[in-house]
Amino acid sequence: MNVKLRVLTAGVLFFTGQAVMAQKDTLKTQNIDEVVLVGYGVQKKTDVTGAIATVKSSVLQEQPVSSVELALQGKASGVQVASTGGRSGNSTKISIRGNGSLSASNSPLYIIDGVPQESLGNLSSEDIVSMQILKDAASSAIYGSRASNGVVLVETKSGKYNSKPTVTFNSSYGIQEIIKRPDLLNGDQYKQVHDAARQNYMNDIAKGVLTAPAAGTPGDQAIKNPMVGNGINTNWMDYVLRTGAVTNNQIGFTAGNENSKVYLSLAHVTQEGIINKDEFQVSRVRLNIEQKMSDKFKIGINSYYSQSNSVPIADDNNTYQPYSNAIKAAPNKVAYAADGSVNRAMSSNNPLHSFEREETDKWQRIGANFFAIYNPIKDITLKTSISGNLGLNRFNQFDAPNTRRGELNGKPYGYGYYSTKNNRDYLIENTATYDKKFADGKLSVNIIAGQSFQNWQYEDSFVKGENFPSNDLKWLVSAATINDGRSYMNEMSLASFFGRAQFSWDNKYNLMLSTRYDGSSKFTEDNRWGNFPAASIGWTASNESFFNVPVINELKFRASYGFTGNQTGIPFSAGLNLISAGQNHNQNPGLAVTDLFDPTRKWEKGESMDVGMDLSMFNKRVNLTVDLYDKTTNDLLYRLPVNQETGFLNMLTNIGSINNKGIEVSLDTKIIKSDKLNWDFGANFSYNKNVVETIGTKTGQFTTGFASIVKEGESLGSFYLIEALGVAKERYEYKDKNGKVTKVVQAGDMIYNDINGDGKIDSNDKKVFGGGIAPMYGGLSTRISYGMVDLSANAQYSIGKKIYAMYKEKQVGGAAIGAPSFSENMIGEQMNYWTPDNMNTNVPRPHHASAISAWNNERSSRFLEDADYLRITDITLGVNFSKEQLGFIKSMRVYAQVRNPFTFTKYSGVDPETYYVDQTINPNQSTADTTKISSGVDSNGIPNVKVYSLGMNINF
Repeated sequence: MNVKLRVLTAGVLFFTGQAVMAQKDTLKTQNIDEVVLVGYGVQKKTDVTGAIATVKSSVLQEQPVSSVELALQGKASGVQVASTGGRSGNSTKISIRGNGSLSASNSPLYIIDGVPQESLGNLSSEDIVSMQILKDAASSAIYGSRASNGVVLVETKSGKYNSKPTVTFNSSYGIQEIIKRPDLLNGDQYKQVHDAARQNYMNDIAKGVLTAPAAGTPGDQAIKNPMVGNGINTNWMDYVLRTGAVTNNQIGFTAGNENSKVYLSLAHVTQEGIINKDEFQVSRVRLNIEQKMSDKFKIGINSYYSQSNSVPIADDNNTYQPYSNAIKAAPNKVAYAADGSVNRAMSSNNPLHSFEREETDKWQRIGANFFAIYNPIKDITLKTSISGNLGLNRFNQFDAPNTRRGELNGKPYGYGYYSTKNNRDYLIENTATYDKKFADGKLSVNIIAGQSFQNWQYEDSFVKGENFPSNDLKWLVSAATINDGRSYMNEMSLASFFGRAQFSWDNKYNLMLSTRYDGSSKFTEDNRWGNFPAASIGWTASNESFFNVPVINELKFRASYGFTGNQTGIPFSAGLNLISAGQNHNQNPGLAVTDLFDPTRKWEKGESMDVGMDLSMFNKRVNLTVDLYDKTTNDLLYRLPVNQETGFLNMLTNIGSINNKGIEVSLDTKIIKSDKLNWDFGANFSYNKNVVETIGTKTGQFTTGFASIVKEGESLGSFYLIEALGVAKERYEYKDKNGKVTKVVQAGDMIYNDINGDGKIDSNDKKVFGGGIAPMYGGLSTRISYGMVDLSANAQYSIGKKIYAMYKEKQVGGAAIGAPSFSENMIGEQMNYWTPDNMNTNVPRPHHASAISAWNNERSSRFLEDADYLRITDITLGVNFSKEQLGFIKSMRVYAQVRNPFTFTKYSGVDPETYYVDQTINPNQSTADTTKISSGVDSNGIPNVKVYSLGMNINF
C-alpha cells in the first residue's frame, strides 16, 4: 500500500491513520503509512530495519514477458537475474548477494500470498500488487532453514471492500528473433581452410617435422583426397532459426461490497521459439476471495490453476541440439538427399535430425490457501491457514524407426519414453499477532508468534520401449521390447516454530528481534533441529530535534545480524543410510546400499551482517539507499572422494565455508516533476566479492567441470587453465630443467606457459584466472512522460565476468582432426589464421595432423574472454487515454516495445549472458558436475531473443 495525499492550499484537511488534522500553508507531498511486505505481515516503511528491495507492480506490468522473473532484470540492487537461453518457456536464474553453496540451491525462497513456492512460474505479472526482496538475515531469518539465498515476497491482488466492479484487459502480440546470428564460414571459406590445413600437413612431412601417415588412415586420406569445391553453400541457420510469434492475454475482474471482495484473473501465453518446432503455451487462472463473517472474524481463499504445454527441443550441449548442430554442420553438405529425406551422409549430425523426434511435455498445477483471521480482543490477531499445491506432469518422447535418432547400427529400431510426475505438498500455519501503541502513540510494539508444518511428496515413474513396427504406432504398447521402467517416491517434512518482536519509539528508534526453530526430516535426529535468530536496529536521524537540514526529508541508519539456513536441493535421503530397490541382477530383483552415509551431515548455515543507510532529499525527489554486507555460509555440503575400499566413489558431507561481502547502491530520482512533463531516472550498482574460505581437502582445492576449480582464497566459478602465450612467430623449443629439448613448436602453432619448467605442458601448468560470475552488476532505468505520451528504457550491465568460449575449441581450432570428411564448420574468426604473411594473430595455422590440432586446441586461456556488457533490456513507447476521451472506458494505454534491442560488449560470441545449463551439481548422484561453479561457459547454447511487441491495457 502506498497512500499519498498532496496538499496544495491552506485549510485543506488530510487523513493520517484514524486522525483528522488541519494543515495550513504547506506544499509538501506527505506519505501516509507506506508499508512493505515482511515475513508473516507488513511493516511501515519508516520502521524497516533490514535490507529490503521493493519492485513496483507497475514496472512488472509494463513488461509483456512470458515470466515474471525476466521483468526483474536490472530492477533491484544485489539481485542478479540471468536468462538461461532462448528456448520458449525457458527459466531464469536468480541469485541474491552472490552464490553461497556448492550442492544446495543458490535460488531464493519464493513466498506468494504467504505460501512457499518453487518459482514465480504460476504468476502473471498483472496479478501482482506488491513485491519485496528480502536480502539480509534480519529480514529473512524468520524463514529459517530456507532463507540463506534471500526471500522474494509477492502479494497478489485481492479486490477492495465497498468498490464498484472493474474489468481490466491486457493484451500484447510480438515477434521474436535471435539476438545475433553467429558468423559462420561459407562453402568457399570452408574449402580454403581445409586446403591450408592439407598444405601445412604436407609441408611438415616434407621438412621431416612429421612422418607420413600410414596408408588408409584419416591423415593419408587428407593428403590424397583434397576437398573438391562443389559449389554448395548451405546456411544451416536458415533451416533451424525462425521468427516466432508471442502472444500474452489477460483479463482481470475485481469487485467488493461491505463484507466481501474478490479478484479473478484469466491469462494465456503462447510462445513460438526462435528454433523450429520449439513451442510453449501456458494458461493461468487465479481466484482470491475474502469474506467478513463479523466485525472480528473473516475467512478467505487464494487459489490458482495453471496448465502448460511445450514441444521441447534438445537441451544445450545435447548431441541433437539443433542450434549447436547448425553451427557445426559443414556448409558444403546439402540438407536433404535426392529422395527428399534428411541427408545422413554427414560426419556431424544433420541439424534436421533434431526435428524428427516427437516430444511433448505437459504440466498441470493447482494450489489453494484457505485462511481464517480472528480478532478476539483489540490489538490481538489470530490467523490460521491451510494450503496445498499439486503438480502433475506427463512427458512423452518418440523416435520413429526410420529416423536417425530411432536407428540402431543403421537398422530400423524406434525408441519411446514416457514418464509421469506427481508432486504435492501441504502447509499448516498458525500465528498470533499483538500490535499496540503505548506512551501516547510514541511506542509501537508488534509481536508475532507462530507454528508451521509442511510436508512434500514427490512421485516419479517412467518406462522405455524399443523396436516399434511402424512410424504410426507411437505408444509404448506397440514396442516389441520394454527395456526399462521404474517408479519411486520421496517424502520429507519440515516443522517450525517462529517469533518476531518489533519496537519503534517516536519514529526515531527501531529494534527487531526474531528467531525460527526448524526441524527437518532430511537429517538425523541429532542434527534435525536448528535455531536461526536475527536482530536489527534502526535510527532515523532526521527526526531528531537537533537535525535541521532543510533539503533532507529522511536520513535513516540500519544495522542487522542474523543466521539463516539452506536445505533446498539437498536430497531427501541426506539423513538416511540409503537402500534402494531396483538394483537388479540377471533379472532378479534386489536391494542395495546406494549412498555412503555420513551421520554428522547437517544443513548449511549462513551468518550475515548488514549496515545500511536510507536518504531522501528535495521533497523526496532524490532517494538513495546504500548497504554493506558480509555473509558467510558454513558447513557447505559437497561430495568428496572417499577410499575406494568403501565401495563408493564419494560421500556427501559438510566441508567448509564460502564468504560473500559487498556493497549495494540504489538511486531513484524525479528530475522533472510537473503537471505535464515528468522525468524519472534510476540506477543501481552492486559489488560482490565471493571467496571460498575453507574446504575439506588436504590441498585446499579440487577441480570441477570443464575448466573450473574450487580453491581456498579464490571465488566460485574461477577458471583453472593452462596459460596461452600466443602463436609462435618462429620455431620455439621447450626445455626441461636440465636444458634438454623436450618439444619443438613450429611457427604458426600455439605456445603455452610451462609454469613449473619441466619441459611439458600438462595439468601441473594450470593457473587460476577470472571467474564466470560477475562481481559487479546493476541496472539503469529512465521514464519520460509528457501529457498522454510516455517513453521508458531499462538496461542491465555486468562487469568483471569471464566467459570460456568452449565452442571455439573446434570452431576456431585450426580445421578438423584427421580427414576433411570428419570436419565441423568453423566461425568467421578462423579466417584470421596464421600464415607467413599474417603473423600477428592469435589463431594458429590449420592442420590435418591430429597431434598438432590437439596441441593448438588445448583447453587454455586462449579461449577465455572478457564478457563485460551493457544490455538495453527494453524500450517502451506508450500513449495513455483517459475516461474523458473514451467514454465508458475508464482508461486505456497502447504501447510499442522492443526487448533486448542493443547489447554493447567486447565478447566475440553471440551472447555475453550465456549460461551453461547442462552442467549441474547433483547431490543425489555419486558423481557431481558443476553448473553453479562453472557459470560463464559458452557451448553454443541457444542465445537470448530480441522481441518486438505491440500491446494495450484497458480498464473498464
